Amino acid sequence: MGIKHKHHIIPRHMGGSDSEENLVEITVEKHAMFHYCNWRLWGKEEDKIAWKALSGQMTLSEAQYEAIKLGAKKTGQVMKNKMKDKKLKEEWSNMIKEFWEREEYREKQIPHLLEIQKTASVLGNTGEALKKKKETYKKIGHQQGTNNSQYGSMWITNGKNNLKISKNNSIPEGYKKGRVCKKK
Repeated sequence: MGIKHKHHIIPRHMGGSDSEENLVEITVEKHAMFHYCNWRLWGKEEDKIAWKALSGQMTLSEAQYEAIKLGAKKTGQVMKNKMKDKKLKEEWSNMIKEFWEREEYREKQIPHLLEIQKTASVLGNTGEALKKKKETYKKIGHQQGTNNSQYGSMWITNGKNNLKISKNNSIPEGYKKGRVCKKK
């Protein structure tokens, strides 16, 4: 019998709770499918990230990174807290191991990851390392062109709030191109 997950019928990022009525126990495959369907229906990036992680298209670390990039620091913290549960962490580890054992995944991912690791270990966090990472990403097609999460979009700000909009949209009144970092 496969690993079972608890899936939120109404996702937490859409206001769903952790109550029994909002949870259903399903297989990993069905869990991935539900998040894919939610993403296609509602367009929520949180569901896209969950689908990609559950289907083995990205690792847990990559999913956390994408969630944080999305501004979902709370989601990243939730995942970090969940990994303190030894049983859940073991289930995730086994699932990730299964994906790594798939030949098509290894052929696609391992050469890229090794190249990135090699760059990081040789150069550390210097300006030269950043340049080399950019070259490596360009070479392997990571975050390039339409694969870039920023492709076709731009940031706008009104001085208080930042919004990401399509480059095809006009900038609303009171906003200008750019982004303002919020002070903590």
